[in-house]
Amino acid sequence: MRKFLLAGVCLLMSICVQLRAQERTVTGTVTSSDDGSPLPGVSVLVKGTTKGTNTDSEGKYRISLPAGAQLVFSYVGFMKSTVDIGAKSVVDVALSPDDNNLNEVVVTAYGGSTAKKNLTSAVAQVSGKTIENLPLQSVDRALQGRAAGVQVTSLSGQPGGGINVRVRGVGSINAGNEPLYIIDGVQVASGGLSSTASSNVLASLNPNDIESIQVLKDAAGSAIYGAQGANGVVLISTKRGKAGKTKFTVSYQEGSTQLLKKLDVLTASQFATLKIEGFVNRALATNQSVETARANAIAQYGDPATVQNTDWQDYVFRTGRLRSINASAAGGDGKTNFRLSTAYDYNAGQVIKSDFGRGTVRLNVDHQATKKLKFETSIGLAATKQNGAIADGAFINSPFFAAALILPGQPVYKEDGSYNAPLTGAFSYNPVQSVEYETRLNTTVQTVSNFALNYEIVPGLKFRSFYGIDYANNRDDAYRDPIVPQFASTGGSSTVNSRYTLNWNTAQTLSWNKLFANDHDITVLGGGEYREEVRETVSATGQGFPNGLFRTLAAAARPITTTGTYTTWRIASLFGSANYSFKEKYLATATLRYDGSSRFGANTRYGLFPAASVGYRLSEESFMKGLTWLSELKIFAGYGKAGNNNIDNFASRALFGLGGQYIDLPGVRPSQLGNANLSWEVATTINAGVNYSLFNGRIYGEVQAYRKVNDRLLLSRPLPDDSGFGSIFENLGKVENKGLEIEFNHINFNRGGFKWETNWNVSFQRNKILQLLPGQDRIGTGLRVGEPTSIHWYPTYAGANPADGRSMWLDTLGNLTYTVQARDSRVQGTPLPKGFGGVTNRLSYKGLSLEFFLQGQWGNKLLNNNGFFMESSASAGWNNLQSQLDRWTTPGQITRVPRAYEGGTEPGSSSLQTFSTKQLENGGYVRLKQVTLSYDLPSRLVKKAGMSRVNVFAQAINLLTWTAYTGFDPEVLSIELGTYPQSKQITGGIQIEF
Repeated sequence: MRKFLLAGVCLLMSICVQLRAQERTVTGTVTSSDDGSPLPGVSVLVKGTTKGTNTDSEGKYRISLPAGAQLVFSYVGFMKSTVDIGAKSVVDVALSPDDNNLNEVVVTAYGGSTAKKNLTSAVAQVSGKTIENLPLQSVDRALQGRAAGVQVTSLSGQPGGGINVRVRGVGSINAGNEPLYIIDGVQVASGGLSSTASSNVLASLNPNDIESIQVLKDAAGSAIYGAQGANGVVLISTKRGKAGKTKFTVSYQEGSTQLLKKLDVLTASQFATLKIEGFVNRALATNQSVETARANAIAQYGDPATVQNTDWQDYVFRTGRLRSINASAAGGDGKTNFRLSTAYDYNAGQVIKSDFGRGTVRLNVDHQATKKLKFETSIGLAATKQNGAIADGAFINSPFFAAALILPGQPVYKEDGSYNAPLTGAFSYNPVQSVEYETRLNTTVQTVSNFALNYEIVPGLKFRSFYGIDYANNRDDAYRDPIVPQFASTGGSSTVNSRYTLNWNTAQTLSWNKLFANDHDITVLGGGEYREEVRETVSATGQGFPNGLFRTLAAAARPITTTGTYTTWRIASLFGSANYSFKEKYLATATLRYDGSSRFGANTRYGLFPAASVGYRLSEESFMKGLTWLSELKIFAGYGKAGNNNIDNFASRALFGLGGQYIDLPGVRPSQLGNANLSWEVATTINAGVNYSLFNGRIYGEVQAYRKVNDRLLLSRPLPDDSGFGSIFENLGKVENKGLEIEFNHINFNRGGFKWETNWNVSFQRNKILQLLPGQDRIGTGLRVGEPTSIHWYPTYAGANPADGRSMWLDTLGNLTYTVQARDSRVQGTPLPKGFGGVTNRLSYKGLSLEFFLQGQWGNKLLNNNGFFMESSASAGWNNLQSQLDRWTTPGQITRVPRAYEGGTEPGSSSLQTFSTKQLENGGYVRLKQVTLSYDLPSRLVKKAGMSRVNVFAQAINLLTWTAYTGFDPEVLSIELGTYPQSKQITGGIQIEF
C-alpha cells in the first residue's frame, strides 16, 4: 500500500513540475491606437479563467500563464482585444477606441456599473464631454434635448435660475414631480433655496467637473431607490483621477449675453391715437360729447403729432457678459489617484442689476490602502452669489414686466437728470429707479461631499460603507430704499431670510460577483440605507431707514416681524438586487426595496417596491452570425413599482397652528386633520425596448415604449364646512403616462480625416387622469378625468363683430355672444407637449470641428398672460402691442382685434380683458440651442511649447428660435406672466492641457 501511495505522490509531483515548466511570464505595454499613449488600468485576463492583472501607470503589465493560452485586454472606451500568445514572451497591444454606443459603461445604483449592451432597464445618458465648457449655471440644463424622455423647461432666464425637469411625464397632482438627484452617491435636496429670486440648488455644481449623467427612467432601474424613485433618478458622476502622469487642464472663456427678443410695443404716438379712438367710441356709446372726450384723451396721453416716445425696454434690458475660468489637475500612481479642480463663473444677466457668480473647488481621491481595502472621497465646495429682480408675476416694479407696459409718452429721466417718478397710468413705479435702489441678493455656501470604504472580504465578495452630506447655508437680503417714492411712506424696508439645509445619507452594502463555467455571470447586491433632511429658517423685517447707506436691520427704526421655521424628515430602507447573464446573451435583473418614511401615517409608514426586467441579445445567437451588417441587437422588457413620498413633511399629521390669541395671550388652534393611513403614491411602469447597432457601429440607437400609472395619488379631499377643516390628504386618484422614445445615431461620412455624425432623439408622450375622488370626475376646473393633469379651461374667442367691432365669444351651445358666462368655458388644450426632442450634428476634419444642436417641442398650448394686458385695444392705463393697430375701425372689417373702447367694457359686453382662447397660443418651437466651432492646434507645435493639447473655441447658445408664439419666449411651463426672459449667449475661449 505504501508503495502505491509513494508512486502516486511521485506521479503527481511529476505532473505539477511539467505544468509548472509549461507556464511562463509574459510582459508588454498597452497603448491607444489613436495616439500611441499608454493606457493605465487596462484589465489583462487569461481567457477562460479569473486570473489576471492590470497595467500600471505606464501601460505596462506582467503576467504568468500556461502555454497556448490567450490574453483578453479590456478597457473602458476601447474595444476588447483577444490575443494568442503562442511562444511569445513580450506582447504589446494597441487598443482601438470603441465607437459602439452599446459598449459604453453605464453607472447604475450604489456605485455599480455595467455595459449598456447588458442593460435591461431604461437609462438615458449624457456624457460630460458633451457639456464641457458650455456656459451653464446648472447641470440639469445639460439634459435639455439630449436625453430621450426627459423634458427640461427653464423656469426663469435669470442667471442661476430654476429649472423644471420631468422624466416621462407628470405623474402626480399634489406631490412633487421632480426626479431624485444623486451626485456621487449623495442624495441632494432638489429645488431652489432662495425666496427672493429664482434659484437652483444644482447651480453649485461646476459642469466641467461632470464625467457623466445617467437618468434612470423606468421602475426597473429606479425601484431600488424605492419611495424616492417614482419620478426618475438622475445620477451625476464627477471626474476622477487615473494612474499616470499628472495632467493639468486650464480653460478660459468670455462672452456676452443678450435678450432673445423685445416685445413690439406701440409708440407714444400710436398709443395716443388708439386712446383718442377709445375715448370717442365710449362717448358715442354713452351719448357724451365727442369733442370733450377727444380733448380729455389728448390731455392725458398727448397729441399724436407731438408726443415724445420712450421705449422703456431699452433702459431695462442690456448686453450682459459671461466669464468662466476652470483649472484642474488629475493623476496618480495606481495606488492613490486624485483630481483637484477649481472654477469661477460670472454671468451678468440681460436685465439691469441681475447677475450670478459661482466659485467651486472639488477634490476627488481614490486610495488603495491594501490589496483588499480601498478608500474613496469626494469633497465639493461652492459659493454662489445671485442678484435678481422681481420675477414671475404681474408686479409693477418688475423691470421686464413693467418696461413693456409703462405708458410710452413718459421719459425715464426728468430734464434735470433725476428719475421721473411717480409715473401716471397703472404702473406708477419707475422700474429703472426701483431696480437701481432695490437690493434682492441671494448668497449660498454649499458642500456636497462623501466618503466610502470598500473592502474585498474574499474574491468576488465586497463590502462598501458610504456616507454623504449635502449642506447649504443660504441668505436672502431684500432692501427697498426710501428714496423711491413708493417706499418713502414706510421709510424703506429690509428683510433678511437665513436658512440652512442639512441633508445626509449613508448606505451599507454587500456585493457579490461570480462567473461560473465562463458562461453564468451573477451579481448580487444587498444593503441598508438611511437618509435625513433638516431645514431651518429665521427671518426678520424692519422699516424706517435714514438713507441708503444704512441697510442692516440694526438701522431700522421699527422692527416689524420676526419668524422662524424648522422641519425635518427621515427615511430608512433595506434593498437588494440580482443580475444574471448567460453568455452575455440572456439577461435578467430583479430588485426589491423596503422603505419606511416619517412623512406617512403611523399605520402605513412602510412600503415594498419590487421590479424585474429581462433582456435577450439576439445578435449573440449562432443563426445571426451570418448577418455581417448586424453588430448588436437586443430586446428587453421590464416591470416594476416605485414610490413617491415628495409631499409636505407633516401632511399625515394632525397639526396645530398659530393664530389662537385671546385677550392678548398667545395660543394655538387646530389647523390640519391627520390621516394615519396616508401612504405612498405608487408608480407602476411597464417598459419594452430594443437596442441596435449596424454596420460596425455606423448606425446605432434605441426604441422604447412605456406605460406608467401613478396610483393612490396624494390628493386633498374637500370636507364639509361644518367639519371645521377645508380638506384632508388621502390616497385617491390615478394618472397614466405612456409614450414612445426613439434614439437614432449615424455616421454619415468618415473618410480622409473628415467625419460627420448625427445624433437625434424624439419622445412622444400622452398624459391622462384615470381617476379622481370617488364618484367625481372633476375637481374644480383644472382636474378632469380623461384629460391631462394640466389643461387650459377657457371660453372660445370668436373675434370682433364685423358690424360694430365688439368682442364676441362662443357660448356653451356654440352660439355667438357678447357676454361670457362661467359655463361657456371648456378644455382648450394642454401646456404639456405631445412631443419633444433634439438633433446634434458634429463635423470634424483633423483638428477642426463644428457642432450644432437643435432642440424643440410641439403639441402644447401656452397662455400668454402678458398678452392679456397688452392685447386689449389700448383700453387701460398701460401700453399695448403693435398687433392692436389691426383693430376694428369700419363696418364690414374682418379682424380679431376689437375696436378701441376706453375702460374696456362696453355696455352689454364682457370686458376686452377676458381670459379666453384669445390669449392661448401654440407653444411649439425649434431652437438652435448650441453652435460650437473649435480647433485643436497642431500637436507638433503644441508639444514644442511643452503642452499636450491646445483647443480654441467659439460658441453660441440660443442663437435662433422658430416659433409662432408672440411672447418673450415659448420655453415656459404653462403661463408667461412677468417671467424673466431667456438670453442669447455668445462666447469664445481656449482650453490648454499639459
